[in-house]
Amino acid sequence: MKHTTKRGLRVAAIAAAGALALGGLSACSSGSDTFNVWWYEKDTAMATTWKAALDELAAAHPNVKIKFELKTWDQMQKSGAAVLDSDKAPDLTEYNKGNATAGVVAAAGLLVDLKDYSAKYGWDKILPPSALTFGQYDDKGIMGSGNLYGIASYGEYVSWFYNKDAFDKNGWTVPTTQDELSALLGKIKAAGQTQCIGGKDYQNVHLAYALTLSGADKAWLANFQQLAGPVDWSKWNNAATTMSDWLAKGYFPKNVAGISADNAVAAFQKGDTCPLIMGGTWLDQGMQDKIKFNWDKFKNPGNMSEGSAGNLLVIPSKSKNKDLAAEFINLILSKKYQNQLGELGGLPLAADLASLKNPLAVKTNKVFADILATGDGLGWYPDWPVAGYFDVQLAAGQKLLSDGDAAAYTKTVTDFYEKNKGN
Repeated sequence: MKHTTKRGLRVAAIAAAGALALGGLSACSSGSDTFNVWWYEKDTAMATTWKAALDELAAAHPNVKIKFELKTWDQMQKSGAAVLDSDKAPDLTEYNKGNATAGVVAAAGLLVDLKDYSAKYGWDKILPPSALTFGQYDDKGIMGSGNLYGIASYGEYVSWFYNKDAFDKNGWTVPTTQDELSALLGKIKAAGQTQCIGGKDYQNVHLAYALTLSGADKAWLANFQQLAGPVDWSKWNNAATTMSDWLAKGYFPKNVAGISADNAVAAFQKGDTCPLIMGGTWLDQGMQDKIKFNWDKFKNPGNMSEGSAGNLLVIPSKSKNKDLAAEFINLILSKKYQNQLGELGGLPLAADLASLKNPLAVKTNKVFADILATGDGLGWYPDWPVAGYFDVQLAAGQKLLSDGDAAAYTKTVTDFYEKNKGN
């Protein structure tokens, strides 16, 4: 990662001021009598659980005013660094994990090192080392070692959601190999339907990386994500070629590159035109609430699956209530709220899983177990190694779903990575 200086971030903050105003980011109250909390979870198990914990925190501190603001993932992706280096920084916020996001602001000195709080509350004993890894960044902002700047309280992964009623009606079976997946899409096409996908949004990025990971292993992952060695780009090219082939065969909806993720999810939930969609566990709660047919999930066939511990709870360096922020994080990690998260269908990292009764929780955790059982497990997310990589992958994926040029896609994602890695 490029070691961004504080001075550089202040310049970015000035440049982003207009955009922040448009995005609805308001100034935080001054003084320690107000606790400013941000997150971008909405209609998820995390949102419900965190709100309950925040209510408990408020009851325990009646003299403190709790000021919560709902943000969006996109706001924090584009403007988070600038905000954390301004007088608008909150006391605690959810923040996007990875080298290109949390790594940048950690290296710039904009986050509190949580090692003392972790020792005080025993977070290193509550969470497995693999989960703590996502909050650790070195002085260059590379994830996996160094100080502890963020805490993940849940897991997440990308898999396939499917319309079980449609599968049963047509005699379709859950694929266990990539060849079986392609054959399934052919059968769906023959039945006059396609998969759902928001080709102009993040879903094209997830699909490309999921197909890449299907043929990857831990050594490949270390090379790509942690810059441990040269990357075998044939994995990416195989994924792009598969998507190009699916496009040519009509396995995507018409005008796929112009479909938004929200519209694709809504189409799947309606149940009329597409019996299959790739998506993350952040969609689980909405699926449970809005779907009227029988549905289920399965892991993407292959060696590894896209996913990780969840996004981080971080304490900005400019927080005026650091101790209260740590107390809130500790509540989130308690068995009480970890179990609640699981019952609501989330993927807790420190719950008593045997106690879960919610059918959604059973679905979510079963697929997670299937992913971990492969031996290679979770392959993180594709934009993490290099700052700005997500936007490059997004644009390249949208183009791929328009023109089917797999070679051009592979060249774009390769060239940007090789030019910017380690900077």
